[in-house]
Amino acid sequence: MAGSGSGPWGGDVPFAGPGGQDVPPAVLRSWDQAEARLFPLVTARPDLYQQAISMIQRLVTRLRETCPDLPALLAAHERGGDLATAELADGPADIRPELVAAAACAMRYRELVASQAAQGRLAALARAREQGLAWAVVEEIGSPERAPFIPYQRVEADVSSGRAVIVSMEPDETLSRAVHRLDECQIDLVTGGLQVGDPVGSYLDPDEFAAALRQARDDLAGPPPPA
Repeated sequence: MAGSGSGPWGGDVPFAGPGGQDVPPAVLRSWDQAEARLFPLVTARPDLYQQAISMIQRLVTRLRETCPDLPALLAAHERGGDLATAELADGPADIRPELVAAAACAMRYRELVASQAAQGRLAALARAREQGLAWAVVEEIGSPERAPFIPYQRVEADVSSGRAVIVSMEPDETLSRAVHRLDECQIDLVTGGLQVGDPVGSYLDPDEFAAALRQARDDLAGPPPPA
């Protein structure tokens, strides 16, 4: 289920999804709201919830075949509940088709975003190798100039091993200062997938953050340690 927003940050800012096309905030909200309305069935009607999940998964399987990109998915979304007609043919009347359709679109959307991000990391690593770089930024969301009021995140990686660090900025509990956070991660050099590892630390002091980032780069550079 979607949780707090199908886009990276939620809210009312259009998110540039795969291919750079903006996803209207109203569409993202409708997908999240559909999942939020289905989730309470876990405890209230677990049997009905399992049926809904099964229908959603079948529809997602169909969307993988018919919606290879975001424009196709947005076009499918416009069909509303009619999109889930086949999946609901033998289903209970208690499950609203528009909720199944929206929840399936949300799942397929996240798959497309994850796939596009993975391909982007691989492309960035390839460009860095061509330029003879040992360490490079392979992914960036947001702008550090607008942080922390608009969250910011980037992934820096050792080009040869895929060992990487996630750099993120968000407001502190007073909403007046930026908290810098570092987390280790690993990029799969075949698929581009990102596996988040151990946290390095959180820093209010910019100088402490800069020193920690330099140390993380040194620690992660080169081949990974033997298992």
